[in-house]
Amino acid sequence: MSEALRFSNISFRYDDEQVVHNVSFSIEQGEIVCLLGPSGCGKTTCLRLAAGMEQPQEGTISLNGDIVSSADKLAPPETRHIGFLFQEFALFPHLTVYDNICFGLTDLSAAAQKARALELLKQVGLSGYAEKYPNSLSGGEQQRAALARALAPSPKLVLMDEPFSNLDPQLRDRMRDLTLHLLKQVGAAGLVVTHDAADALRMADRIAVQVDGDILQIDSPEAVYRHPASIDVARMFGAVNLIKSKTGFQGFRPADVALTGAPDDFTFTGEITETRLMGADWLCLIKGADGVGFEALLHGEVPPELGTHKFFVPQARLMLFKD
Repeated sequence: MSEALRFSNISFRYDDEQVVHNVSFSIEQGEIVCLLGPSGCGKTTCLRLAAGMEQPQEGTISLNGDIVSSADKLAPPETRHIGFLFQEFALFPHLTVYDNICFGLTDLSAAAQKARALELLKQVGLSGYAEKYPNSLSGGEQQRAALARALAPSPKLVLMDEPFSNLDPQLRDRMRDLTLHLLKQVGAAGLVVTHDAADALRMADRIAVQVDGDILQIDSPEAVYRHPASIDVARMFGAVNLIKSKTGFQGFRPADVALTGAPDDFTFTGEITETRLMGADWLCLIKGADGVGFEALLHGEVPPELGTHKFFVPQARLMLFKD
């Protein structure tokens, strides 16, 4: 399988501020990689570097095996044959949905443009919207139109910058699934920038966790979630309970705590001081024997009783972090 994108030892500075530090990763054709990290970690800058909107001071960026960016070379964005899907949709307000989709199809005949646009409108569920303008569409409809426009030129790589953050939760899930389905259908690679762990876990073939300009870990969603390389990586996916051990810290997630377990489970004793309903689970606030606070997500129709309990965590769910 060929590489769609490769970052090789990329570093980038704004004035004296190091924003991206020695970043290396690759994306295979047809693969979806999510850059996951907090605001200001450098992930959007990586996307801009891939797009050709910024030039690295060190390292090289390759598309389909050809170097397009380095300290002394910068192929402009319009020559990179990349699709873009942004948080703000970025549809041209003066053009109809149909004309927005056809905007990047100037190399095709009018008949071929029409066929391509109508097929994409059908795929994203907007068959009757060709002559509508963006301001008459809902947020979800605008996002689907933007997705159709991004895929219209049949790009080998689609760059997505927080593409679902402006959508309500239910619509967000549907758009994630539709986007993933269409990318896989056409065989396009995808680089998704997000601060939302749910986006990354739901979409990615691999997740790259970025903090303060560095890639801390890149691996499958399961590996990054279950076997994080550091506490910083683990916390990108939610709360982590920590207990001091002889070799460092034992970490475990609230959802991995139970009131019953197996003989070889890790156990600890604590006092449930408060419970809060979180849909199908109860979020329990626990005061440990040494005063350390913990959280647990316990399933049940009624809340667990307040007071002291013994808690169980399967050995396979424990994460060990060094001091």
